[in-house]
Amino acid sequence: MSPPAAPSARAAWQHAAAAVVLVAIIVTLVPAGPWRPAAEIPLFGLGLAGTLTALHRTPLVVAWRGLALGLLFFALSCVAEVLELTGISPEATGAAESILDIAAYAAMAVGAVGVIGGGPRRRDANTWLDTATLLLAGGLAVLAVSGNRSSAPGDVVELSIGAPVLTVVLLIVCVPLAISHGRRSVSTTALLVAAVLTVAGYGGRIVVGTALRDNPLLDPLPLLAVAALVLAARHPDVAQMGRHTGTGPQDSTTRVLGLSAALLVSPALLLLWTLGHGGVGYVLGAGSTLLTGSALWRLLALNRDRERTRTALTASEARLQLLLEHSSDVIAIVDASGTVTYMNPAVESLLGRPPAEYVGRQAIDLADPRDQPRLRAAVAAGGAEHIDLRVEHSSGGTRWVEMRLSGRVASAGIEGWVVNFREVTDRKLFEDELRRQARTDALTGLLNRAAFSERLEAATGSLDPAAPPAVLFVDVDEFKGVNDTLGHAAGDHLLATVAARLTAAVRAEDVVARLGGDEFAVLLTDADDDRLREVADRLVISLRAPMALSGTTLSVTASIGGALGAPGDTPDRLLHRADTAMYEAKRAGKNSASLLGSEAARAV
Repeated sequence: MSPPAAPSARAAWQHAAAAVVLVAIIVTLVPAGPWRPAAEIPLFGLGLAGTLTALHRTPLVVAWRGLALGLLFFALSCVAEVLELTGISPEATGAAESILDIAAYAAMAVGAVGVIGGGPRRRDANTWLDTATLLLAGGLAVLAVSGNRSSAPGDVVELSIGAPVLTVVLLIVCVPLAISHGRRSVSTTALLVAAVLTVAGYGGRIVVGTALRDNPLLDPLPLLAVAALVLAARHPDVAQMGRHTGTGPQDSTTRVLGLSAALLVSPALLLLWTLGHGGVGYVLGAGSTLLTGSALWRLLALNRDRERTRTALTASEARLQLLLEHSSDVIAIVDASGTVTYMNPAVESLLGRPPAEYVGRQAIDLADPRDQPRLRAAVAAGGAEHIDLRVEHSSGGTRWVEMRLSGRVASAGIEGWVVNFREVTDRKLFEDELRRQARTDALTGLLNRAAFSERLEAATGSLDPAAPPAVLFVDVDEFKGVNDTLGHAAGDHLLATVAARLTAAVRAEDVVARLGGDEFAVLLTDADDDRLREVADRLVISLRAPMALSGTTLSVTASIGGALGAPGDTPDRLLHRADTAMYEAKRAGKNSASLLGSEAARAV
């Protein structure tokens, strides 16, 4: 079965107005005696009907059940009072009235506390301590007011037990509702009015020491509180009451306000006590109230400052998180043991996996094994430097990154290093291409003279007499004639063809270079007399083969000079010997090779 439709705001105000009219009739027209409690029964019934409508529309179920039971017990107490005043079993009905009054006060107290303690709240040790504080305040109120009173049994129930407890609890509710901000509505304001009316009525009853119905000023107040309860329960705003997590700043403030009200009970009771005893008690009561009030005001001010600080901190953390989440650079925190403790979302676009996949891993494992020694050296040096290294992508390849490693950090929340890195793969590829172009002949793709000199220097610097390097100096015969007769384009084609044939005739570990013009050089990384002769003859034969140039087929020849390296050879000396041998081949008629083998090397 679906719950009944929620009443409108207009209906809530109409029912509250009807309750006010009923109170006016009771106070002004109904005479004393059994007619008075009989007239109050419909008022409590109207209040009960109103509170029941709130049960299906708010999380504060316990609070509204307590308020509803309180009104029900008050209505039943009125029935018992009618029977008592009409002479029907006066002793039994009198006792029943007292019991019902106690039950009503208890239920109303539970409901009042439920207003500020209800909703989805996590029950922890602090919550139970707050509840115990409120109960202690109520107990002290009972003891303070009833300690030296000698009254009739009915007055003991109403004046010495019920009134103090309900006054204290409603005071605890009033203060948070009056001072709190952000959740105030028609329903909470109406509850505040109901609490104020009740406190004024029963508190005044304690002060003047007379029955409520004997005082025309105090008599209407608790009855008008029922009208305020009707408005609070039937208004649509009641659905929003209690809808908070219990962990935010507002909940913390509510707890402080509630405990502050509980602390105010002590000086308030001391002041009330002195009203009946006089003397220095007035000064003590007023001074205690002022002292406690000022201390609580400072407590609330400190609480507001703390909440402002926490709000600012939360906003700062949110901005920082937003910057980290939208940063294109990868930002990581690595602890003292080298374990990744934080990685921002940018790592997924760079390395292919979400941040959670990297947290808990050793940071060194992210680097390519070839670059891990350099990373370890940077850490050992204290960081605070930029290094380029390769990191492993989830697909199995590597990406170049520029990494900035902070110095060792020891601050709140961080113990280790802060690492920033961004991808620089394109830059590294561009740099590699620039280096390749600086070392490569643009026409043939072979190494140029500078790069060949570097390779030759490395070969002669670690020369093995058992397998020394050798250099073949290759010069194309009659190259100028090809340029003159067929054009420079044909000449370029010829040089590219020569480069391809030279590369195909040697091993992969050997080096072929264009030194300039029609001059080429071949570095055999390890050779002897036989290998030098074998490669030279192969090159002569390979270059002699016909080639197609500019629509015609022709054969070209080359003069080759070779020299076998010897201990003590410098790069220039070995290349010069090969160059000298090449001129010997040209003088011998070209299309041939002249070699300086091991015997010639020893003779030199």
